Amino acid sequence: MANAAPPYRRLSGTGYHYLVPPWALVLLFFVMGIFVLLFRGRRTQLWLGPEHLLLVETDGYREYYKRFNYRDIQAFIIRKTPQGKAVNVLLATIAALLIFFAIVVADPVGGGVLGGIGAFCGLLLLINALRGPTCHCRLHTAVQGVDLPSLTRVRLARNVLGKIRPPIEQVQGRAGFEPLVGPTAARPDPVRETPGPTAS
Repeated sequence: MANAAPPYRRLSGTGYHYLVPPWALVLLFFVMGIFVLLFRGRRTQLWLGPEHLLLVETDGYREYYKRFNYRDIQAFIIRKTPQGKAVNVLLATIAALLIFFAIVVADPVGGGVLGGIGAFCGLLLLINALRGPTCHCRLHTAVQGVDLPSLTRVRLARNVLGKIRPPIEQVQGRAGFEPLVGPTAARPDPVRETPGPTAS
């Protein structure tokens, strides 16, 4: 009888290796519509296994796998980014302009269209704000560092960190693994994560 496949549990979050910044996607949406999805790269997800963390990437035709044994993971970095705020400002500006022109335009049909688009932008603004601040996550071992595009929100990243930390510490102990959460991060050596230097 063949051995059963090891159980995996998918962690929250799905991301893409975007070819352009998120704020640029917002602008391109008004030019290209749904075709803006062409600027998405591979989709990524994280899976929690019994002995390793599995990173799955797919381009729609093939899947690519990277395994990180819990004993080899040395750092999990969550670095806050300004992208969420930039998208909020952009959406708020577009919504305000559209609603303004919807009010002053003489054509009721055109005003209704502009107002509807402005309200849609306002809804996107609300959703983006409720999701919380954005972040960039990176996983480090002794030989490589890997970006984790599926974790782009601080709240989500901390939730995932809380799930992968117990099996890592079970193998390494508390001293072997070091998470880091902050606005900036530098990696001076492969073992320890420290905040970037500050000017004196």
